[in-house]
Amino acid sequence: MPDAWIADDLETALGRDFAAIPQVRHVLTEWAGGPLLVWIAVDNPEASVRQSIYQKELELIDLFPEIDFDFHLIPALGPRCR
Repeated sequence: MPDAWIADDLETALGRDFAAIPQVRHVLTEWAGGPLLVWIAVDNPEASVRQSIYQKELELIDLFPEIDFDFHLIPALGPRCR
């Protein structure tokens, strides 16, 4: 049987994409009757980290112009889970 590739849904793909930024701890999404709400929780929201996240948000907006994203960057609280 040949290997098959299964595409992630958009929410999973967003999580994987933002996970490339080491300081991103969680990516939470919810469709809100129109826009896709995206909360990005980071361990250290210093300027360079925020800039990396904002750049990725702009890339996603360009890649998916049909989706109305509503991004929220929030500090992660508490210890990191493994």
